[in-house]
Amino acid sequence: MKSEFKILCGTVALLMAGQVSATTTWTLQAGSVGGNNNAVTANSTAWANTGAGATVNQQVLEKQSAGYLQHYSGGLGINNLDGCTFAANNCDVGDTVYSVPEHAIDNNQRYEMVFLSFSQSVKLTNAEFGWTGTSDYSGSGGDSDYSVMAYTGSGAPVLAGKMWSTLGADWTSIGNYANAQKGTNNAINPSSIFSSYWLIGAYNPLAAGNTAGLDTGNDYLKLHSVTGCISGTLGCTPPPVQVPEPSSLALLGLGILGLVRLRKHKKA
Repeated sequence: MKSEFKILCGTVALLMAGQVSATTTWTLQAGSVGGNNNAVTANSTAWANTGAGATVNQQVLEKQSAGYLQHYSGGLGINNLDGCTFAANNCDVGDTVYSVPEHAIDNNQRYEMVFLSFSQSVKLTNAEFGWTGTSDYSGSGGDSDYSVMAYTGSGAPVLAGKMWSTLGADWTSIGNYANAQKGTNNAINPSSIFSSYWLIGAYNPLAAGNTAGLDTGNDYLKLHSVTGCISGTLGCTPPPVQVPEPSSLALLGLGILGLVRLRKHKKA
């Protein structure tokens, strides 16, 4: 009887431990990285409206080529394809590649976002920025507002040749957030959306909708990591399927224990 009780208690304890350890953190690099134990990988690419178009909201999206998504001490930053590497023609005036703050993810002249492709559906709950305009850039207009979006359509998303303003209903705006805090886990995704594809970047009203008060000044960030849980793991199941709470699991254990006692009593 004692051994059976110990087994039941151990099982319940393991289940309860699983409930509080369901989160995974992906420390981002340019390219593919694994989360905790490399169970699910995340591939990162950089996108911006650097293509042809008469105005900013009509410019088409282009993947920023290899080398333009860089990992710095503060995390991922984007060197825009329209930036100048030296005093040359055909580039954005004042947008100098690799110079502070232009090597951050920003919305100065172009809207830049990091596209995260996960090998399995995840629910992102936090984003950590290792460098922000608010805390690290003392120049005029330094800010750190950001936007988060999730792909909720079918199949894989297509970004090339589209515009931020016409991504369509397949992309859901998770939210626009003011003043990212450097070095802390900034909470996102209150709607509990699961997806294999995410966009995180400087505040982008063309794609994620306009939020009052966030249009003042340009925004600069470097994305260090994202945290969330993997669909189907204990404690991380998309609605409407619900995983029992620890209290329910404990009651289940007591019920099983009662059945064991009843069986012993009948044998006696």
